[in-house]
Amino acid sequence: MIVNTFNIRGMNINVDPSLEINEIIYHLHGEFWKQAYKSLLGKQMSYELVQDISYRQAINEFTKDIKTLAKKNQLKYRFFSHKEHIYITLIPDPIYIGISRDTGDFSISAPHLITKHFSYSEYKRGINWIQDYIDIDTNPLKEKTKCVREKFYLNAKNSEIISTSIKVLCESILGKKDLNYELNQTLLRSKIMVDTKKNAVYEIEVYHKPFLNDVSLLIDLLNDLHEEKIEDVLSCELLYRYGTEIKGIVDSMKKVGEVVNAKF
Repeated sequence: MIVNTFNIRGMNINVDPSLEINEIIYHLHGEFWKQAYKSLLGKQMSYELVQDISYRQAINEFTKDIKTLAKKNQLKYRFFSHKEHIYITLIPDPIYIGISRDTGDFSISAPHLITKHFSYSEYKRGINWIQDYIDIDTNPLKEKTKCVREKFYLNAKNSEIISTSIKVLCESILGKKDLNYELNQTLLRSKIMVDTKKNAVYEIEVYHKPFLNDVSLLIDLLNDLHEEKIEDVLSCELLYRYGTEIKGIVDSMKKVGEVVNAKF
């Protein structure tokens, strides 16, 4: 059984919860924009291509539509040509657009999103991509960000009590089943990686403060490992499944580790 814990009293973890709060906010923003990106991709499927148009015509139509879009959304725009490319910037977001004069193909870069590439026949889709991005409602994200400290902040003393409780639960439930697990804890969160011995490894993440409100959620999950996500409380994710051959290698490595540890 592998159990790794961070000793709060020994100061082996970051004792400033504000830094961890910032990490949670960073993760929150990442998840929001990840879902937003998926939503934008989904909407693209409903937008038709423009057939029977040359790439030169597409460039002209696209640049005209960009100006119309900017005016509609009260944005400023800047056009800049350099050799075989046209560059457009929409301000203040900013949104960057690069168009190839040779092919009419273009790319759009916007804050928080992966750069999206389009063929010239997709110029209407490009316009919709920009408009859909502008229309994203970020108010829920702002509200969540404001509430992060209230939801998750704990002082070191309370965190140590909760961390110990979670450690005891792991020992009593997973230990009783003789399952290998790894427990990593910070002031505000615990991460538990569990090898089910059924060729599957799960990772559980528990936020300490919400854990106080309903301990049974973690107990049920440890007793019956399955994928689940309760926002701002806990999550359980199946990391991977491995075949018999890989399992044999893993078991062999564990045995080697046991022999090495025994010698020392």
